[in-house]
Amino acid sequence: MMLHSLTGAAALLASLFAPAGPQQGAPPVRFDPGSLPALDLSPGQGVAADVDGGYRPDPAVRRKLADIMGEAAGREGAAQEAEMRQIVLSGRAVAEYEKVAPRLGYSANDAIDGLAFYMLAQWGVANDHRPDITRAQAAGVRRQAANAFARVADQVDSDALRQEFGEMLMIQGAIMAGTHEAALRSGDSAALARYADIARRGGRQIFQADPVDILLTDDGFRHR
Repeated sequence: MMLHSLTGAAALLASLFAPAGPQQGAPPVRFDPGSLPALDLSPGQGVAADVDGGYRPDPAVRRKLADIMGEAAGREGAAQEAEMRQIVLSGRAVAEYEKVAPRLGYSANDAIDGLAFYMLAQWGVANDHRPDITRAQAAGVRRQAANAFARVADQVDSDALRQEFGEMLMIQGAIMAGTHEAALRSGDSAALARYADIARRGGRQIFQADPVDILLTDDGFRHR
């Protein structure tokens, strides 16, 4: 996914991990990695929880998501807010996820697959990972994502909440992967280092460790 500039992409990427303000009432729909339990990276945790992350997409939910993510990006500036709203409303980031998903064995309209994709993107950018991710590796991460999702499934117990959760992850993952790919194509090593640093900061919350100390295996993520 191409963004207008690498400078703008850096600001958008930074906004993804900006602290979210307190929310009233319904569970937060802006994805906060700290809201998920730490992944269980110990050996032998290969069985996925029996939990369903699927949802029926609703255009009204995406419009709400554009407001949420646009407001978050607006902390970096009006241009970033406008671009984020356009990315969400156009559906192009979700479409980028949906193009990649079949190669990973993932599906559209599934919050668990969105979480797995997000974790792969974040780990990949943090580590400047360039080889293709195999279906076996993606399946291992998907099992870990299912187990993590099972612990918060009661907080996203409707189609609308699962869509908000899943699409936010897909969009964030697509932005991270897209900015990394754009920097690779342009040979911008400074941008690659900057994006890796941002992804490492966010990844510490999910992995409870620096992502560069995490390996990607056929069993999912593991400590080195």
